[in-house]
Amino acid sequence: MTTVEPILSKEEIADLLAAIKSGKVSTELVENGQSRSRRQLHSTEVDLFRTYERTRGSGEMRVPNLDIILDNFARRFTTSLTNTLQRSFAVDREEITTTNFQQSLIDLKSQGAVGIYSISPLKHGCLFHFDTLMAFTLLEIMLGSSQTSESLALDRNLTTIEMAILRTVMTDICNELMNAMRPVVELQAQLAKVENNFRLVSIVEPDVEVLVTHFTIRLSGELCGRMRLIIPYLTLEPLREKFKALVTITQAATNTWTEIFAHEALEMESQVTARSGLINMTIRKILTLQPGDIVDLHYNPDQPLTVLVEEQPLFLAIPGERNGKKAFHITGRYSNRLGGIHGSA
Repeated sequence: MTTVEPILSKEEIADLLAAIKSGKVSTELVENGQSRSRRQLHSTEVDLFRTYERTRGSGEMRVPNLDIILDNFARRFTTSLTNTLQRSFAVDREEITTTNFQQSLIDLKSQGAVGIYSISPLKHGCLFHFDTLMAFTLLEIMLGSSQTSESLALDRNLTTIEMAILRTVMTDICNELMNAMRPVVELQAQLAKVENNFRLVSIVEPDVEVLVTHFTIRLSGELCGRMRLIIPYLTLEPLREKFKALVTITQAATNTWTEIFAHEALEMESQVTARSGLINMTIRKILTLQPGDIVDLHYNPDQPLTVLVEEQPLFLAIPGERNGKKAFHITGRYSNRLGGIHGSA
């Protein structure tokens, strides 16, 4: 009976080639020209297995530049928590590890709350877990606790009402996750459910590999809980090439902030004034004005108006009417060479 050897995956082949290149796995034959002994092969297989396991243990190596996206998410979630709860929060990303889905749930020790998210067009979705300390800290703040109150990690499960309150913060994660992932893919993230019975949580098969990202949450510099993101590797694997295209965190952050500033600038309101004359008058003169007094603006109707945007002269214009309303027609840009400002009416 012939024994069929297992076929290596692409990742295992890549690890084997890397091990050979680094010298960890030798390709030389023994002196008598025969193949290696079974003992030598067994040793090589063990070394390769350990190398592969070390690679699997690092989520950053499994998905290149994933840390860039998650650091961006941490910064955005920091701002979101601070603005929503009016407290000084800080969210710091820690390690990214790999395990199977069942073990990732066991590690949560049936404590805290889990938000189940759909992230279309990606498959399988993801989970965000708030540990007990973080969950009760947020609940205390959202229910109006004072600034000096100490956070308590109560030794009990969250109630249905408490999970409904936490849903507000968990929903905010959707926007921050979509914005952080935008350099890689346009997501439509939605919070499907908040659960405290982890036996009812299932997004993939128990033995499917997942990436687990750990976050530390601080309130005014003090630890107030931990959060985990659990996402199947199969969800991110189709995006490996796009993740590789992210060169540095500086470029990613710069591009993101440039887009935000450009978009917000277009939506800003500004004050625009068409000025036909300008005079200088002392406070004493203003106080002596009486009904019927005439103030000479020295306005020349043959000269264009000066159009000011936020008190800064930018354009020249001709006054007129349109659809029964006062209007002006811009004729050119304002220049200091025109001999000063032309007036206000």
